[in-house]
Amino acid sequence: MDRHNSIRKDRKGRNPKPNVLKFKAGGKKPTWVFVAGTYRTASTTQYCIARDIVEETHSGIGVGYHQESKLRDFDVPSPHRYVVCKVFEFLPNGFQGQPSVGQIIYQEERLRVLATIRDPRDIITSMQERHKRQMEDPRHMRGPFDFEERVTVDFPRWLGQLEDWINLGPEITLTSRYEEFTQDLVGEVRRISRHLGLLLEDKNVRKIALRYTTDAIQERKLRKRKASQKEDPWLPSIPGILFGKSGTYQDRLTPKEIELVEKANGEWMRKFGYL
Repeated sequence: MDRHNSIRKDRKGRNPKPNVLKFKAGGKKPTWVFVAGTYRTASTTQYCIARDIVEETHSGIGVGYHQESKLRDFDVPSPHRYVVCKVFEFLPNGFQGQPSVGQIIYQEERLRVLATIRDPRDIITSMQERHKRQMEDPRHMRGPFDFEERVTVDFPRWLGQLEDWINLGPEITLTSRYEEFTQDLVGEVRRISRHLGLLLEDKNVRKIALRYTTDAIQERKLRKRKASQKEDPWLPSIPGILFGKSGTYQDRLTPKEIELVEKANGEWMRKFGYL
């Protein structure tokens, strides 16, 4: 299986059904590994690392971004111990105001969570930079970037949902700081493996970590674009620690913008040590 695109498309480019993945029935229902984070926290990289770990240990599969249909299709008895899925909303409370299979998974205690946090001032800086680069790319159709709406409306909601995942407690949720794990990918692979109770040999720890260095990600990104002019359809933002230096907001944001971020998200930032 291609570890950098663990859910493949069929020959006509359509999204596969579960049987395309040879998802065999039998055994117990899996434990789900929900990977949670806001935009620009490298949570997609966390997802890919977790997926690679469960595949390397023959313990499970990754199914990409959350959709309720995926939860229904894959939450069945199978030989897989883990199913890894990238999420945004706090599913134990439902999804978009409706019941979620995530509620059943949580109630049945078949849940592990990986949560990534980052300084909101750096998140908004990275979002602005990404938007600016996309505006320069004719393949993207983007309107103006609404800084105020992002930090005063979206951020409190996104960060609140992330905090809900973290509040499930350390037995369920492994919390990683972007500022730390991006500087020690080998250590992060080991932390995730331990959290899932999986044993990886040192050579495999290093092999997985090397896939997600900035250079390796950039190379894959360029190779993919050259081949198809499109990014990975399953993970539209090819996992990347791009624009990834911490503290760059000090040079890119105005004092007024910094004040706006801190005022709207100060309680969260103080709780997690960013103020």
